[in-house]
Amino acid sequence: MRTLVLALALVSMSAAQTRPAAAFDPVGKWTYSSQDENGNPISGTMEVAGKPGAYTGTIQGGGDQPILITDVFTSPSGMVVMANLPDGGVAVIKIWTDAAGKIQCGWGPIVKVIPATVARAK
Repeated sequence: MRTLVLALALVSMSAAQTRPAAAFDPVGKWTYSSQDENGNPISGTMEVAGKPGAYTGTIQGGGDQPILITDVFTSPSGMVVMANLPDGGVAVIKIWTDAAGKIQCGWGPIVKVIPATVARAK
């Protein structure tokens, strides 16, 4: 009987360990405050809609036109958002949950995107 109980416990533990962690849910309206590349204060909202593999959204700040979100990548603890800047650059925004459960955020512009060629190694 003890062997059966131990075997069931081990099976349930291994099944729990093989389940993939739930991805961070990026959908919703987010508010932000930060600074631009020159140190000037900026603030606004970011709205993400959709489902895994098909997220869309916009970032609204001080400008008249919203910034289009082009990609959203999620992990169990956060997300990375990429958005086209009006000057042709790309904004990369990282949002994550720290060990204490607090949401953190940082961003940076990629001023010039340099084309590259890539192929999967054989």
